[in-house]
Amino acid sequence: MQILNLLIIGGLFAIQAGAGSQSQAAPPPGTPPPAASVPAAAKPAADGADMTTATFGDWLLRCRLTETGKPGRSCEVVQTVMIQGQAAPFAQLALGHPTPADPLHFTAVVPPNVTFPSTLRVSFDEKDAQPVDVTWTRCLPGGCFASLAVPKDVLARWRARDEAGRLGFKNGAGQDATVAISFRGLARALDALAKETAGR
Repeated sequence: MQILNLLIIGGLFAIQAGAGSQSQAAPPPGTPPPAASVPAAAKPAADGADMTTATFGDWLLRCRLTETGKPGRSCEVVQTVMIQGQAAPFAQLALGHPTPADPLHFTAVVPPNVTFPSTLRVSFDEKDAQPVDVTWTRCLPGGCFASLAVPKDVLARWRARDEAGRLGFKNGAGQDATVAISFRGLARALDALAKETAGR
């Protein structure tokens, strides 16, 4: 997951350390600009920009040129998670392929205020009978990472969802912290990502 980790933490946002004892669920992210078409996401900018983006609902397809000597682009689908009343992003979600041969991976980054042992949990709501537990992989000063190679059945459920969801974990005090996420536009964003991946 090195590529995804670097893309997420590399200057996009500063994660706030020390989340409160109980994070209240925020409303799903606000309505973004109209979704871009897949061709717009698939083509680099005419001026040779290092990074291109396209919005699909509450998800962003982000592609950047790979390092010199390795032609091509590295792409991922991301969502920034905000909490009402806070100016800085609380967390970030990403889906992508670490290498073209790797399966689709889901990565989440939350503030470095986590109890171990524990897992990060992705669910539709508190009554979801099939929540997905994601294993923590590392904690850095900027945040704690959880990662999962997404099984096909889980991916199908996430793609079929077009509403709000929940991200939950135990904070450093051992208390449950929950924040709202959104699945709106995820299926379209993943379709665009698949076209980018096929073109590598």
